[in-house]
Amino acid sequence: MCRVGRPIQFCTFTLPSSSQQVALTPGQPAANGLQYFGEGYQKGQCGVTIDRITTAHNGQVKCSVFVDGLSAEGLIDVVVAVSPSQPTIQLEPETTYFEAGKQITAHCVTTGGNPDPQLAWFLENDPIYDGVDKQQDFEQDGTTGTALTLRRIINGNDNGKRLICQARHLAYPEGSSQTSLQLAVSFPPLYLPEHTIHGLTLGRTVDVTLVIEANPKPRTHWTVDGVGIEEGTEQDRFAARVPEQLESGAYNVTLTIAGLTLEDLTKKYTLRASNDFGVQDYTVMLSSLDAEVDESGGVGIGGIIGIVLAALIVLAAVALILVARATGRWCFRGASLNTDIGPDSEAQIAPHSHEDLHDEKLQQQNPAVHYGEGDEKSPAAATDSAKPAAEKDTKEKNGGTKQENGKKHENGKADKTNTPV
Repeated sequence: MCRVGRPIQFCTFTLPSSSQQVALTPGQPAANGLQYFGEGYQKGQCGVTIDRITTAHNGQVKCSVFVDGLSAEGLIDVVVAVSPSQPTIQLEPETTYFEAGKQITAHCVTTGGNPDPQLAWFLENDPIYDGVDKQQDFEQDGTTGTALTLRRIINGNDNGKRLICQARHLAYPEGSSQTSLQLAVSFPPLYLPEHTIHGLTLGRTVDVTLVIEANPKPRTHWTVDGVGIEEGTEQDRFAARVPEQLESGAYNVTLTIAGLTLEDLTKKYTLRASNDFGVQDYTVMLSSLDAEVDESGGVGIGGIIGIVLAALIVLAAVALILVARATGRWCFRGASLNTDIGPDSEAQIAPHSHEDLHDEKLQQQNPAVHYGEGDEKSPAAATDSAKPAAEKDTKEKNGGTKQENGKKHENGKADKTNTPV
């Protein structure tokens, strides 16, 4: 649509593919697929309806209007979307096999698109940004197109993955189109850290398996405590299997041990894998956590549980003794002990009665009260001969009283000498 601010007398359109002007008049049928569009000359409008868009309409379109014998022109760029060709991958040099550590150069190419498509590289679902040049247009043998170049170092982990060239364009039926190339990368066996296999059962046949990556298929050799076992052969209780392919570049490598023993757990297991591109050594350790007792009398998990329970019982007993001693519930060294204990007596600690306290006071005043009459060691026996008879009778009476008290204490099991220890 071309517009001016006043009535016009005439209008034409000139298409990019030719220099011929096409006159457009309101109400007239289409000519060459072009027909007037607008509200009429009186409104100052000069527009065109194109029945069928072709590449001939792509480019700069010019409209001309005539007002009072003078002409005015307007320009507009018309872009006719043309679907580009399906993208292709071009390699330098052309090959289908790659070696790890080498650089490849790949071009993602489309031709004939308008406008230019947006190109991108992917490795599986991951976009690639490093090593990607700026998208460029080219012309070759009369053909125009667009290319996006990738330069990348290939490694072993790329083996079996898809290198994808994707083009996005509004004229594609689904908005985008892509092509892919599956990478076949030759590489030596890849490194793995030292590996421990857990949960093996003593006395049973077990498989010791590693998953390694290599391409082409590796040759394997096991070494058990210095004894070599080639793949596909046996040595005593050990059998080395041929590597089993899992997927592109991945292999199961298995050593079978018949009747696993505790001694087997202490052995050193080494696997060597090699192909035409390199060699790699792997170290494997074995561990058995669920066996109870092995043939050599080793302690398994049952024995360990017994040891732990015994240790807990000992700790509980020690804790109980410490608590009892701290609270004074049991007798321990350091409390008042009865030293007048016969062979059939029981050790007891009893609170002092009032009579015990009275006896202790008397003992401090006159030690003789605790010795029997006629005792050679009694101080009373040595002094009675030097005192008057009346005083001796008095002492005898007192001694009799004490003896009666002693009997009373004996019947009550309280006539004991408490000696602080």
